[in-house]
Amino acid sequence: MPPRRINIAAVPPFPYSFGDTKRATMADIGRAIGTQTIGLTIQTVSPGCRASRRHRHVFQEELLIVTAGTGTLLHGDERIAVSPGDAISYRPDDPEPHTFENTGTTDLVIWAFGNRFPHEVCLYPDEGVAFVEGLGAEIPLATAAPSDWTEEKRKR
Repeated sequence: MPPRRINIAAVPPFPYSFGDTKRATMADIGRAIGTQTIGLTIQTVSPGCRASRRHRHVFQEELLIVTAGTGTLLHGDERIAVSPGDAISYRPDDPEPHTFENTGTTDLVIWAFGNRFPHEVCLYPDEGVAFVEGLGAEIPLATAAPSDWTEEKRKR
């Protein structure tokens, strides 16, 4: 079988947004080349915008590499300057919600690697919702009810 191979410049980016200043374009390299569980997107964030809502993943691990531009990593309550060559990782057990903000004057480009899980849950604390991939829906955290039907409790 020949290798799965593409030129990333041939993968067309598409725009996405979560309001006026949480918007960027994304080229989904992983899906374009046919990966099954490893995702790679190239996000391009315009000056004054954020890459996404502040979030944290429950199952997914992320590796984020700044390849162009300058900006700020919003990490919990911290604001950390980033520039080309900076690499940041988030594991599922890291509690800090995060995103990037382009505080520079040129596009901020981030290569975002992560797992693609059909059971992913992503928490958005500023909006008070959780996105549940398996449901294709955002669930208000204020209405979430605790359950005794968890794997941990069933083991006992």
